[in-house]
Amino acid sequence: MRPATLRGSTLRVAAGGILALLGVGVGFLLLPRASRKLEDSRKAAAQAGTSLARAQGELAAAQEESLRLRQNRATLDRLLANLPHEPVGQLTWRLSQELFTQAATHGVRLVAVKYGGPAHEGTRGMPLESVDVEFTALGLYADLKAFMLGLEKGRLPFAVVSAKLDENPEGAQLAIALRAFRQAAADGEHR
Repeated sequence: MRPATLRGSTLRVAAGGILALLGVGVGFLLLPRASRKLEDSRKAAAQAGTSLARAQGELAAAQEESLRLRQNRATLDRLLANLPHEPVGQLTWRLSQELFTQAATHGVRLVAVKYGGPAHEGTRGMPLESVDVEFTALGLYADLKAFMLGLEKGRLPFAVVSAKLDENPEGAQLAIALRAFRQAAADGEHR
């Protein structure tokens, strides 16, 4: 019985060796593929992470831009709601009152105040008109500064188009051009 057992054991060892060689061969064939697949999946995960981070950055930038646009729109809506609807003559009168009130308050003398006629401004959906005002203010530098700050804090809707400061021994001279805005009359309305 011993030789049969020995023979069976030898066959088992031989079969195990063959299976081990086949396993090593299969390992040599499949291991590089599995390694490549693992490396490819790692690269894909890294690229996906980079793409995700870039997309999140773009989304955050788009959200900030959207918020900024909404805030700007709200500011524009408030500004347009506060624009006067009054006729040009009344707007000119209010501008004149504001200029001379601020001049008297700050000890500034106004010279050569000129008002232009209304001009249409190009806007979408909102008919705007502007009135240009040019004048020269004379006084000390500190008074002229306070005068301009007072005008800017006023409630009249205008923009400073230009301002040129000249100084001389008697004081300072500020040549100013303002542009005041109002909502123009709708078609068919006369103001």
